[in-house]
Amino acid sequence: MRTTGLLAIIFLMSGCATAPASDPLAAAKGFQGVFLHDACIGENAAQPDTCLHARHHETSFVFGGKAGTTYDVRLRVRGLFEPTTMEGGAAPDPAHPYFYKGGQTRTPDYSQWRIDVSSPQQTYTLNNYPSVSHTIYQEDFEARIQVAAGATVTIQVIDGNDRQIDNGAQGRPDRQQMIEGVTEMPLAGQMLRLDVVRVEPR
Repeated sequence: MRTTGLLAIIFLMSGCATAPASDPLAAAKGFQGVFLHDACIGENAAQPDTCLHARHHETSFVFGGKAGTTYDVRLRVRGLFEPTTMEGGAAPDPAHPYFYKGGQTRTPDYSQWRIDVSSPQQTYTLNNYPSVSHTIYQEDFEARIQVAAGATVTIQVIDGNDRQIDNGAQGRPDRQQMIEGVTEMPLAGQMLRLDVVRVEPR
């Protein structure tokens, strides 16, 4: 019985050690179901359709997978965002120009919702628009990014000031929106949900 128990333990440990490297979906599990909410923390009387907020929110994880391998990760991106305007990079998918690879913002006082990957080092912005405005955009699209095994992935929103366009404000057709299947009621502020669609080694 001691031998059987020892073999069982070795088998379980072997399975735990090899599963992340052999299963691309397991490698990307840190993306699955991420929900980032930039909540309001106070009213902004000077601009009632905006609210006060913290300038930075983030979550991060280490991507799994087989050492030395880079993966194509296709994500479903759903969000309620204000616009920012990027330059110096490229929009790789003409059908979804708000998904932007590289570059920097021209409008730092508007929030940048983005995914930063340490290897291959790249920033992917999710809310690039031709111009800024006091508008909440609802997006639901798929985006492909590249991530190497062992890379650090940071999902974050950054703003240059303490004000954001508020989805919770009333009286405009772009407000009081919900992400179907994610939020059960309109939430103030802005938000992002990520889900993994497909992961393939390059």
